[in-house]
Amino acid sequence: MFKLKLITLCMCFTYLAKAQVYEIDARVKTTPQRTALPMKGKSPAGITLSANNKYFEKNGKPWFPVMGELHYNRVPEQEWENEILKMKSGGLSIVATYVFWNEHEISKGVWDWKNNRDIRKFIELCARHNMLVWLRIGPWSHGEQLNGGFPDWIQKMKGHRSNDPEYLAESAKLYHQIGMQTKGLYFKDGGPIIGTQLENEYASGQNGHISKLKEMALEANITPVFWSITANTVFDDKKMEVIPLQGAYAYRGWERAGGKPTKDFLYGNDQWIMNDALGKVFYDVNMYPKGMCEQGAGSQMTFNNRFIAQPEVIESHVQNQVGRGMNLMGYYMFHGGTQTPGLEEPGHPYSYDFQAPLDEFGLLRPSYRYLKVQHLFINDFGTDLAAMQVFESENPVRNELDTTNLRYIVRANNGSGFLFMGNTQVRVNMPDKNATVKVKLDQETITFPSVLLKGQTTAILPFNLKAGTALIKYVTAQPLARLVNGKKTTIFFQELPGVNPQLAFDVSSITTKTFEGWKAEKLGDNVQLSAGNSKNLEIKDKEGNTILLVFLNRKQAENSWRLKLKGQEALIISDADLMIEKNRIILQQAGNENFNVQVYPKGLNAIAGLKSNNEQATVFDSYATKTTPYTPKLIITYPEKQNAIIQLPKTLPSNVASLILKVDYLGGSALLFQNGKHITDNLYNGTTWHIGLHRFMEGGDIELKLQDWNISITGVAPELVKEINEKGTMFKAINAVAQYQAILTITK
Repeated sequence: MFKLKLITLCMCFTYLAKAQVYEIDARVKTTPQRTALPMKGKSPAGITLSANNKYFEKNGKPWFPVMGELHYNRVPEQEWENEILKMKSGGLSIVATYVFWNEHEISKGVWDWKNNRDIRKFIELCARHNMLVWLRIGPWSHGEQLNGGFPDWIQKMKGHRSNDPEYLAESAKLYHQIGMQTKGLYFKDGGPIIGTQLENEYASGQNGHISKLKEMALEANITPVFWSITANTVFDDKKMEVIPLQGAYAYRGWERAGGKPTKDFLYGNDQWIMNDALGKVFYDVNMYPKGMCEQGAGSQMTFNNRFIAQPEVIESHVQNQVGRGMNLMGYYMFHGGTQTPGLEEPGHPYSYDFQAPLDEFGLLRPSYRYLKVQHLFINDFGTDLAAMQVFESENPVRNELDTTNLRYIVRANNGSGFLFMGNTQVRVNMPDKNATVKVKLDQETITFPSVLLKGQTTAILPFNLKAGTALIKYVTAQPLARLVNGKKTTIFFQELPGVNPQLAFDVSSITTKTFEGWKAEKLGDNVQLSAGNSKNLEIKDKEGNTILLVFLNRKQAENSWRLKLKGQEALIISDADLMIEKNRIILQQAGNENFNVQVYPKGLNAIAGLKSNNEQATVFDSYATKTTPYTPKLIITYPEKQNAIIQLPKTLPSNVASLILKVDYLGGSALLFQNGKHITDNLYNGTTWHIGLHRFMEGGDIELKLQDWNISITGVAPELVKEINEKGTMFKAINAVAQYQAILTITK
């Protein structure tokens, strides 16, 4: 038996040692033609936004924005500002939101724009923190809202979602209301609203309906820079009056158990993936920039369909979209919420948590940090990336169940670019792969050293990357962030798990001759370097600029945050959740009163009242601060086996942002009540329910009620279903942990 195991182990190592060689032809065969779209705006400050058929533009340069959905009406008004800050800290630059008709016209002719329906206040908060806004104004929206957002009397109209005069007259009233609420908040006025989506998933109907809605919106003084629709919409693409944006979900709450393996994880430069997801292509795809408005950062579970959205799958799905040519990343949902009672779509719970990166209570899921790794890359390298063509391999993987062959694609422009590799497939366990990739360019072929690509991971590797005037031929690590401060450029890389970084410089582009801590080998016109006892590398280019390369492990990359400190481009590494508000850094973390922060560049002395532990071996300043420990004192009683009453403290210390209640149970679902009112709920999928108690502190005790398991539920692991059947509906554990908060002041 021991010999058999040893032979098997040796065979595995032999397999990994023999790297499969892959090639991709990235030579330019046709020069892409860029055609300007008739959409352009200029702010009072002189900033311009525009778009062509390939990408969006800011001040005439390629712009790769990141957008995320947050429904203001589904989040308490008093929490809006913090949640906007969390989205900004996560690397987003645009907040998207539906404007649900039946949320505002509460009875015919009676409109409500107050409290958590105060869209104007919400947009003004976005503006305060330099977050742009993309409104989705319907009239029909969906969003798991009752009637798709239609008031009941509109739903009963035979001519709804058409150019029927009665329907258009009522829709015009909605648009007029939105126009009044958003007056002066558009980009041309100095406001944050840059985009407006008309209708939603208008896959059948009248070809001229979208044109009519746009005409009505303009008449209502809704005047964004960009107009959009979902890509599965009937419209006249020759008019060039709206931009079709795509949607894709790794997890599909509308399918049994959340769906099966999908083709979304196969790279492609054509529209076959979109065709698979949407069923039909409605427009000439070469006329418009590629972008997402509904990149599923989770999905809504239903009473029958349950699943767990894995963070590595969510991240990989995004990496795939970027690799295949997306130039706007828009998430649905980036922030969960709670339905207005009575306005939820039948078959759905009150909770609209969506397993989003920011959950129903604003707590950060692991997917938030996984996606932030992609956002840091997009934000710092997006100007280069957006202008790059997509090059497919000659024989790309087209079978989602193929676990053997490498999935890869290239984006490149003028000989510089990025190699995208994927080894993740939703609902399929992918084995490790050892691969060498050759990228054939017009003037040369870049041969990457063999790299191990672990299962359930992805990689983005650069080639012919400029840093100052230095030319980096390739790196076997993923670019994370690029900081340019005067004559110094710092590039942070994320190491691939199990891969020692290797890179090469064009020797004619640098003056450095020795590379401390790195093994160097001259190969033709290049010097190839392998990391030795150092993970940092500093060189000088021909113009005297300093280039510093810093290699971080995966955990450090996930805990990286970009910001400006004292006028310098900076990067912070911290396990804590981080928000930046003017001259303050707000740190929050659960269960640990000790906060640690690493700040780059070193020597800024950017944190008031704290002294840096200046370790010579690192490029960071290290700060530590401790707050007062707090033990949550909750009184929990169980009147019945399936009921729990939690008596909450009336106040929390100033250093505690919230208490996080962790509820482990067996059953079909759990309901939360306060003062006898059903507030929200949780559909059982085998994970712990986390409840942010800050939302309930002033309302008195809360009550949890468990609902029994239903045999129609799909998607829960068989062993858990067996446990439920054996033990019945029950609480397994309820406990609370303090979410500590520390506020650091940034020095001027």
